[in-house]
Amino acid sequence: MNRLLLVLLLLTGFAAGMALFAPLGIALRLTGADSHSIGWDTAEGTVLNGRIQGLEIEGQPYGNAALQLQALALLSGKLRYTVDWTSEHGSGTGEVFAGSNTSIAIEKFSIDLDLLRLEQAALWIRQSGGRVQLQGQTIRFNADQCVQADGKAQSDVLERNREILGSGWSDMRGDLRCENGDLVIPLASENETGTRFLAQLRVAPGKPGRFEAEVSGIISRELEFALPIAGFTRDGRSYVYSHSTSFRSGPT
Repeated sequence: MNRLLLVLLLLTGFAAGMALFAPLGIALRLTGADSHSIGWDTAEGTVLNGRIQGLEIEGQPYGNAALQLQALALLSGKLRYTVDWTSEHGSGTGEVFAGSNTSIAIEKFSIDLDLLRLEQAALWIRQSGGRVQLQGQTIRFNADQCVQADGKAQSDVLERNREILGSGWSDMRGDLRCENGDLVIPLASENETGTRFLAQLRVAPGKPGRFEAEVSGIISRELEFALPIAGFTRDGRSYVYSHSTSFRSGPT
């Protein structure tokens, strides 16, 4: 009996070792990544430690990602990776894990996005450039629904657009949140004369991304002239802008 148990343990350990050192590309296909509209040019390395080149989601390019499996997480039934992502859209690090059913989350994340490459952003933002930094503990989705968001966002976009919006703005910041199933990335600021600027990006797997902005409060004559040129339209006493992408934010 003891010998049989020992043999079973050895076989189990061997099978687990073979699985961990299996080629990453084969493992991704076995998990059905391609059925969720996730593609890649090359997948190098193993399940334990690998790299994806030319990552695509819904046909949109998302750069490259280095993956390091956290083997101890397997004991709790979760597949958890430390991910280092780079792309023309930005870069980021974090711990990504898939739980039961369709739950997926990123934890301990730090992400830097280049607004010059963000299709949802207003034309004047994409022309002038700017960056958005996200840092926090958890973003969690169940299927296509955002269910938890604990983090902060900040941006230098107003500093880069002084010619249009003027100077004297406070730091542009906001707290991440889930709203109607979307992950909302809000950024708010106010200048010395009482003009308020609010921008927010809404994203969720399988849905078009959406960028919304509003300038309200005391609006100077210069802004009343500049904002329509930048694509804003008057809504009562405020100026608003919105834009949706033609593609979905991620896999369904």
